[in-house]
Amino acid sequence: MMLTAVVGACFGQVSESPAPVVLPAPLSQETPPDKKETLRALLQTRDGIRAAMDEQRKKIQTTTGDSAKLEIQQQIEILDKRRQEVERDFTVLVTGLQSTNASGSPTQKVAPLSIQDEMSQLLTPIFTDLRALTQKSRAFQELAEELIRLKEREEQEKRAVAEIDKLLAELKASKTPDPVLRSALNETRKAFQGRLDEVTSRTAAVQHQLGELKITGVSFWKDLGLQVKHFVFIRGTNILLALLVFMVIFFGLRTSYAYFMKVIAVRKYQRLSFMLRVLDVAHEGGALLLGLSAALLVLYARGDWLLGGLSLLALGGLLMTAKTGIARHLEQLQFLLNLGQVREGERVIIAGVPWRVGTIYMFTQLTNPAMPGASLRLPLQTLAAMTSRPSKLGEAWFPCEIGSWILVNGSTLAQVTDITPEHVVISYQGGLKRWIPMATFITMDTASLSGGFSRSITLDYHVSDESMKAVDVVKHLKTAIRECLLRSIRSEELRDLKVELQNSQGAIHVYEVTALFTGGLAPQYQSLQALLQHAAAEASNRL
Repeated sequence: MMLTAVVGACFGQVSESPAPVVLPAPLSQETPPDKKETLRALLQTRDGIRAAMDEQRKKIQTTTGDSAKLEIQQQIEILDKRRQEVERDFTVLVTGLQSTNASGSPTQKVAPLSIQDEMSQLLTPIFTDLRALTQKSRAFQELAEELIRLKEREEQEKRAVAEIDKLLAELKASKTPDPVLRSALNETRKAFQGRLDEVTSRTAAVQHQLGELKITGVSFWKDLGLQVKHFVFIRGTNILLALLVFMVIFFGLRTSYAYFMKVIAVRKYQRLSFMLRVLDVAHEGGALLLGLSAALLVLYARGDWLLGGLSLLALGGLLMTAKTGIARHLEQLQFLLNLGQVREGERVIIAGVPWRVGTIYMFTQLTNPAMPGASLRLPLQTLAAMTSRPSKLGEAWFPCEIGSWILVNGSTLAQVTDITPEHVVISYQGGLKRWIPMATFITMDTASLSGGFSRSITLDYHVSDESMKAVDVVKHLKTAIRECLLRSIRSEELRDLKVELQNSQGAIHVYEVTALFTGGLAPQYQSLQALLQHAAAEASNRL
């Protein structure tokens, strides 16, 4: 019963649950053992493991059962792993390096890497630099956690050895010693003593590593300062060089292309050829591609794999994002090639106002001949939602022009003093000005007098001589009215004069007098009615 309890405690009841991530309190007060003594202990542990491996190899030669041979082989592999760990601790303690590679194996031919391996190698420098900031702190924390586990294991091994020693002492004091049980207990004690020595040597090695980390210093702020200094003086320089090369290549190509087009004088034409538009698009894409390639080559030449990897990831993200909007980009490309539903030189309607489309580019200028000096700048995305049509020869671009006189609601005379894309300014007689929004002005009842206008009156004439024909009366009235009007206006301002008989009732004839004036008399629109009435009355009195 006691032997079963000891063996169960040693093999089955040993729990190695991870401890919380805190530094042990006595750690800073313990004095690490002497380095030479630790090295000697590690060598003794290695020799003990080798002796155990030799003993297991001898057993495997004398064992006949396959299951027993497999069990012994597993024990040999476990002992070999423990031997490698002890030799690693010895090398780390001697050299002070955290990782060594002393295999000395010749270089083998490397197989081609898969896509996953290539991406892993590309991302490795990024994560390596990101983890470098807390490398010492994490190493110190890992060693501290391992030291806590080793302390627990050491206590467990000591309790197991003490229990075995207690059983051996009881067996020795008994009157009937059992040789078989005593031999089994001695073998078990030897195994656990070896494990105790191994844990003790590993604990000493971890304590030495912690002591060296304390000497070199574990400071987050110090490491952060070094990283910031490295970024400013190394990566900051790389970023500036890459940006400088990109701007020189990109803007240099754009400037040289613009100068070349200016020299050959093809931009003076409103409608550009299709091949020239293709050249524009190819130049924009080529300049951007060459600029990005040159910036990446600078990072490659400087050996900055972190920035190079981040740049490639950013470009890949942009390409993946562009895939979702490829249809929209193709539509915009059609517009740049002047193949869309809006074309250069044609007219589009915006808020009821026609606009002439200029050179289609990422931003297109729209102009209106009735608004000198004013224009609209629309992005290509907004322009793509419109449809243009060709203009007819002499087609008007606005109901009126700046300086022209208009009739508002058919009766109110006003002059247009300014036209902008947002509003129209009109002045009434007497100096009153009014700002009217463009959308409101387009819907108003307005008539422009600049192209000419007419004024009409009705004249009742009593014919005293019944023998006088109506044609003669019309002729005499027309001549007399013209003479009266020309005393107040110039002959070129009177386009035409019409006198027509409307009806007659006995000796009373009703005539309609219509005078056509040029637009220059628009400011006198209201007074011309009275002038025409006066001229008609004077003409009728002469007859």
